[in-house]
Amino acid sequence: MPTTDPASAEPGLRPAASSETIPSSDTAAPGHVHWLSWARIVAIVAVVTVHVCAHLTLEWGTVGAKLWHFGNLAESAGRFAVPLFVMVSGATLLQPRPAERLSDFYRRRAARIAVPLVAWTAGYLVLDAWLNGRAITSYTFVQGFAWGRPYYHLYFLYVVAGLYLVTPFLRAFVATADRRLLVAGTAVCLGLAVADKAQHLLMGGGGFNAFSYFVPFLGYYLLGYVVATARPRRPRRTVLARSAAAYAGAVLVTAAVTWWLFGLVGPQDGRPLYDYYAPTVLVAAVAMAYGLRAVFGDRAPIPARARLVRRLADLTFGIFVLHPIPLELLVRRRQPAFASDYADMAFHVGVVLALVVGCGLVTLVLRRVPVVRRLF
Repeated sequence: MPTTDPASAEPGLRPAASSETIPSSDTAAPGHVHWLSWARIVAIVAVVTVHVCAHLTLEWGTVGAKLWHFGNLAESAGRFAVPLFVMVSGATLLQPRPAERLSDFYRRRAARIAVPLVAWTAGYLVLDAWLNGRAITSYTFVQGFAWGRPYYHLYFLYVVAGLYLVTPFLRAFVATADRRLLVAGTAVCLGLAVADKAQHLLMGGGGFNAFSYFVPFLGYYLLGYVVATARPRRPRRTVLARSAAAYAGAVLVTAAVTWWLFGLVGPQDGRPLYDYYAPTVLVAAVAMAYGLRAVFGDRAPIPARARLVRRLADLTFGIFVLHPIPLELLVRRRQPAFASDYADMAFHVGVVLALVVGCGLVTLVLRRVPVVRRLF
């Protein structure tokens, strides 16, 4: 899910001396980072894909085997998206900026996240109550804001808000820590999140709310900065090949083990490897980040192309907040039946493309409206 920061706020990294190596980070400078914009675009397509295809896996035993495996593979392949969005935010915001005052940072971030968080939370609470035939009361809003999950995707706004709150303190850590300590701190945060999820899975309990959703994502947040500032140690083609192999392996393991677990314990308890802190999802997210950096680099070779990619990346937040509305109202309630599993697969692919393009165009238009643009 996308960051609300514009791509222009992303810190730049020093261009590579050779087109065969990933650029170094020793002399970071402000500017557009090309691969981060591409990461946002790739991640939003993955988010929409997961949301469109998720119902197929839950219909275990009622849909055809080919269609279920299609949904399982789509879920397994797209689960990197939320961690990648958090990594993009970390790469963007954790760059030390000594001249920026604490009050200025919080004022700017509050202006960017507060209005969308409040407006979309309220809007989706009303939509959810209406869709499910529930009365809308004052407690609807109190509970919705306190739990921080007014609709299945909007918890991410509360993740972003929490990460904004702790960013100045993490910047101080990043600015003073050497590389080994930074990597160790990132590994500890990720390890604790993985262990926490494992404990919840094995023993039950746990859960998060509006004030704590961001905590498990701290490791991914730091990891984004680690990846964005990594020194080049291998040729870009080598990094890409290894990243692609790691990503493909993680997806296949997730899909295969999930298939086995569904047959063993059913759809409700067979989904642990879909979790954002599952080891395979962690591998897939890291591989995707390194792979995208290897492909697109820190600087775009053609300025005009970079501007286009930035504009497309700036639409991702709008696509994120909007896409469940047409998905629920126009697709789920009128989803046709198909005689062929392959036709059903093509339908789901078409829905993903239609939602990404359609919501992107709506966002493009609404961002030109003076008051409404603050929601996007």
